[in-house]
Amino acid sequence: MAGFQARHLIALLLLAVYSVAVRAVDYISPGLTPEQVLQRMDTTRAPLVVDVRSPAEFAIAHIPGAINAPLSELEARLDELKHDNGVLIYCINGSRTRKAEAVLMDAGLPQIYHLQGTFSAWIQGKYPIAKGGVNKTSW
Repeated sequence: MAGFQARHLIALLLLAVYSVAVRAVDYISPGLTPEQVLQRMDTTRAPLVVDVRSPAEFAIAHIPGAINAPLSELEARLDELKHDNGVLIYCINGSRTRKAEAVLMDAGLPQIYHLQGTFSAWIQGKYPIAKGGVNKTSW
């Protein structure tokens, strides 16, 4: 009985370690918290903020100053995304952000960041939100 319990305990421990490791590698790029993004807004350290969701999603709500470059258009718009302070990418739940990371890294863009907690965390944290159509300019 003790051997059975020990094996199950070890299996649960390994599962927990694996679960943490998988979450740690979900993103390739370093993350910026909403607070860090806000601290950099309107400073010389502000990254180009890129919303990789669809234009319709962007129009409903987005981070003020963000530009909309849907994931499907990202490769064609790489020249627009070169920025001295890097690029912060986000979507609503992280799935398109992870795909966008790969596209931008494969293209050799330096300083790529993701929004920690995704845009969902931004909304839940009641951070500033802009509404309306596609923004062609950045911060």
